[in-house]
Amino acid sequence: MSLVRDQDSTVAADVSEREVRAQLGRILQSGTFKQWERLRRFLKFAVECALDGATDQLKESVLGRVVFDRGSEFDPRTDSIVHQEAARLRGKLREYYEIDGSDDPVAIQFKEGSYVPVFVRSHLQGPLNPRTVAVLPLVNQSTAQDYFCEGITDYIINTLSRIPGLNVIGRISMFHFKGQDARSVGARMGAGIAVDGTFRKFGNRLKIFTEVIDVATGEVRWAETYERPVNDVFAVAAEIAEAVARLLNTNLTLRKPIPDAPNMDAYLLSLHGRHALSRWTAEGARTAAEIFESATGLYPFYASAYAGLALAYVGFMMWGVDRAHEVAPKALHAAQQALELDSTLPHAYACFGLITAFYKWKWNQGIEYARKATELAPSDPYSQVIYGLCILAHGKMEDALECFERAVVLDPFSVLSNRWRGAALFLAHRFASAEQSLQAALTLNSDSIETRSLLARTYMAQGRFDVALELAETCRSNPIGLSVLGACLAHLNRREEAVRILATLSRMAECGYVPLRAFARMHLALGNTDRTIEYLARSLDEREGPMPFLKLDPEWDPLHQDPRFAELAARPGAATS
Repeated sequence: MSLVRDQDSTVAADVSEREVRAQLGRILQSGTFKQWERLRRFLKFAVECALDGATDQLKESVLGRVVFDRGSEFDPRTDSIVHQEAARLRGKLREYYEIDGSDDPVAIQFKEGSYVPVFVRSHLQGPLNPRTVAVLPLVNQSTAQDYFCEGITDYIINTLSRIPGLNVIGRISMFHFKGQDARSVGARMGAGIAVDGTFRKFGNRLKIFTEVIDVATGEVRWAETYERPVNDVFAVAAEIAEAVARLLNTNLTLRKPIPDAPNMDAYLLSLHGRHALSRWTAEGARTAAEIFESATGLYPFYASAYAGLALAYVGFMMWGVDRAHEVAPKALHAAQQALELDSTLPHAYACFGLITAFYKWKWNQGIEYARKATELAPSDPYSQVIYGLCILAHGKMEDALECFERAVVLDPFSVLSNRWRGAALFLAHRFASAEQSLQAALTLNSDSIETRSLLARTYMAQGRFDVALELAETCRSNPIGLSVLGACLAHLNRREEAVRILATLSRMAECGYVPLRAFARMHLALGNTDRTIEYLARSLDEREGPMPFLKLDPEWDPLHQDPRFAELAARPGAATS
């Protein structure tokens, strides 16, 4: 191998030069890149420089002349061609790996702010675990709504995820592979067992075919066709889950044969809400809250809808969408309603635990509720994340990282799992690893301002303010993102621009909610220590979501010698590490 390893490049140790060149050829010949000659030249030059150890050539002054024919007079300060084309290349590569290259063995990537390519294995394939199950979405062979078909798959996954000792790949990752070969997907995910099938709805009846495949041998270990009335759809899904459990010599005793949805319309409405929430953005949480509010209004005894509403409000609190004093009681009430209706819902326990810990500051109780969620559904990634957050705020860093790692293993294509693992690594001051996790989350959803602003903060913690600035510029529409941009400008001695952003945040606060920690961030970057302490104290009083991590957050490291900060960090709402 002659792969380069330097401060700008991360290379998987088992990726050979031959594999990289083969992957480059696949990309250059693909339909995605066929019409983009300039991007093809850019990519080919960058990869060849990296393979030859000539990364010193991958800078704007050289790229402008060699790749874009700008001539000897090219000045990147006045001509942004390289910067613009690099952004376009990153977007095209994401598009390629979503479509043409979804099964390619090697990924070629470019980090934000760098022109040095990164070579990594794109497949997650490893030794097959006979206790890992991949349930692929049923193929819809009728004119029925896809959500109807997806609901069956979703129910099978959720049911199996409650079995101790199994690793059930999460729904987000499974729906990423919709329509692909079950055995190939199972191998990629390290699953010993794969489940797939077809769905057909005709009138008031349905026909479902399902098979269970041994991924290693390709043997069909079980297959069954069900033809039933539509109203029996969940009973069929339960029978499928029980059949899989029997094959794995695992006991699965369902408390009842169908979920608590009063009818299919209610369940489909809940699925729409979960789909919106699965984007794990502030906007997604707002949409989900509206849907679940509607669901609980129409179906007041639908426990899962209340659990979904609690999830949305928890998102409001953690992402600074609204004041904690406004949304935390709503989340707590929704979780309580869900548990009164169904005491076995893991997401309701998870939300109840997080609010109990982060808002009521009853840490031991909150951790126990969150642990209960992981016990009820050992393969549920969200429950792992919530439990990880609770024990992280209680000072158990390594145990928390294990939870986030398990969440990623269970659902590797989940934005939430990758972003929170990145956030935890950031809080642990493991910035290189945090960057990798956040880059993974950004690849899964490039529009997430929450991920972008956290990645920009990771760059700032490393003193990489130029790279941070490029990313923070894309976060202006969000108060937290805007404050990250302002802080970055202040660190780059562009004080007047930073002060203007601080004034903009003040105007925004006059007509809407702006998290107080955004002002604390700005004042710290501008050197106003007294105002920083003041805003941090107010943020704790407001019980803003991330404040339990006050002592862990690298952003506040410059304040650790200030006795006033020590007083804040000793308050019950701060992390107890």
